[in-house]
Amino acid sequence: MELWRQLNQAGLVPPGLGPPPQALREPPAVGRAGQTLISPGADTAGAREGLLWLWEELGHLRQVDIQLLGQLCSLGLEMGALREELFTFLEEDEESLIEEEEEEEEEPEGKQKEGHLEASCSALRNQLPDFEMTI
Repeated sequence: MELWRQLNQAGLVPPGLGPPPQALREPPAVGRAGQTLISPGADTAGAREGLLWLWEELGHLRQVDIQLLGQLCSLGLEMGALREELFTFLEEDEESLIEEEEEEEEEPEGKQKEGHLEASCSALRNQLPDFEMTI
């Protein structure tokens, strides 16, 4: 759950997405399958075996869910870092284009091309996908 907190602190959790389910936030319950009430006289051996098998499978699925949540959080943090690097790169590229434009004021055709490139960089920055996750 530490990765989830980091993701939330970085502001990368999509709006409206609450915390992970309680089953993924708390340690697994131990021994609850054996505490199930079984009516006397029925074939309890087969029912108990089936119940224990089901409980074990649910525990395995819970572990897989926890692993997937951790991987999604790690991926979200990596995407946030890559987004920051991309913004930095685009800003540096835009600054270099402005410097080149100032140096080449005598070429009006060159200005038009650079202006088009600057507009496309700004458009790319506005169209970056947001990180979204559904649990």
